[in-house]
Amino acid sequence: MKRGKIILWVSVIIALAIAALIYFNWNPEHLLRMNEKTVFLADIEQNGREAYIGSLAGADIPRINGKEEFQTTPEPAFTAEPVDVVYTGAYELKSWVDPYIYRRTRKGRKYGAPKRKAQFLQYKNPDGIFQNHTDYLPFYLLKLPDETYILAQIPKSYAKDIQNGKSVTLPIGKKVMKGIPKSLHQLCDQYDADTGCVYYAFCDEWQEKHQTAVFVIRAGVVSVVFFGIAISLILIGNKVFGVKDA
Repeated sequence: MKRGKIILWVSVIIALAIAALIYFNWNPEHLLRMNEKTVFLADIEQNGREAYIGSLAGADIPRINGKEEFQTTPEPAFTAEPVDVVYTGAYELKSWVDPYIYRRTRKGRKYGAPKRKAQFLQYKNPDGIFQNHTDYLPFYLLKLPDETYILAQIPKSYAKDIQNGKSVTLPIGKKVMKGIPKSLHQLCDQYDADTGCVYYAFCDEWQEKHQTAVFVIRAGVVSVVFFGIAISLILIGNKVFGVKDA
């Protein structure tokens, strides 16, 4: 194989790997929420909580300070200011994504019986980069101010900020009762976290409505990254190895 072709294929493979990492780990949702206003109790009382789950919490939104308060709170919506986070490596299929994988012809037509995606995933490396954030939501264990832990599903960017020691006020959340993967029970026992309820900070209706926009932005950015890296590597490789005609 000619040197130019080797440079071409190596450049494409490297660019594809980097683009795939960005696609599965970067969520442009914050770009769509940039102009959203901070929500206060009056907004929730007037319009109900569901429209504001996942929104920025105002100063008068109730704060959850511990596990017991989380379990017993009568508040329909609240926030919290965690002091630490534990990545569990457990993921749940997002409720707003298509739960099936379809086989398609070259023309894009579906054929054969669809295969259902796994409801839960468990990764050996809890904080790894090779994880599917596109279709799945991670479970976190959040350490609250009273040093107790609760299960939570929150945006990854908030978890990263908590991990980096930043002061974080979570998006408005609600308490949901849901099943969790078996792999998570042992970890919850270790941190004395309740397995029966989860702090959930996503508005499923908003997510479903905007999932096409999120995909288009993500795909567009990833395409630019792919071609930019591939072309740059090809040009650099050709210059380094003296290839005049790739």
